[in-house]
Amino acid sequence: MVQRKLPILIILLFVSFFSYSQVEKNEPEKVIQFTGVVLDADSSAIPGVHIYTPIFGRGTSTNQYGFFSMPALEGDSLVISAVGFKKATYVVPKIKSSTLKVIFQLEQDREMLDEVQVYNMPPTAEAFKKAVLAVRLPQEFSNMDKNLDPATLQQMYKSLPADGSMNHRWFVQEQAFYNQTQNSVRINPLLNPMSWVEIYRAIKRGDFSNNND
Repeated sequence: MVQRKLPILIILLFVSFFSYSQVEKNEPEKVIQFTGVVLDADSSAIPGVHIYTPIFGRGTSTNQYGFFSMPALEGDSLVISAVGFKKATYVVPKIKSSTLKVIFQLEQDREMLDEVQVYNMPPTAEAFKKAVLAVRLPQEFSNMDKNLDPATLQQMYKSLPADGSMNHRWFVQEQAFYNQTQNSVRINPLLNPMSWVEIYRAIKRGDFSNNND
């Protein structure tokens, strides 16, 4: 009789241990109140610092005194970032209490810029105009004279396709012309003297010339 009960007791022990392990694994993560202050290298408060978790997309910002307060989970990986300072990371540890207070000290992100020379502005508008015209542009801007040549601009104007506003204007004009003439006899443009005037002006402008010549 004792031999029969022994396997049953062993099975019950395994089931109890497995159930306890499952309860430990399914235990919800602990939420704590995470508060702190963000300072710079001189121990001055930094306002507007972002403290957030990139994975979950939640966080907060420091006030004018560098203070912040937010709920967080144990094990959260936080990012502390601010303009002009290097980013820092912090992992929320497991603690016994329900509150956690920390002090962050960010390092400034400095970048040396090239030297810029500032000269006094000429006293009159005419002197300023002469000074601007006398400035020589770098070699990489030497193609500006070619692109601003009147003949080049004229050629670009003739070959430039219509943009969105021009297409919209043409569509509205065609729609208005259709609404005006849908219940009447269409006018033959060859019998309209104004059409001949427009054709004469187009020929004079060279609109029908071959652009490939």
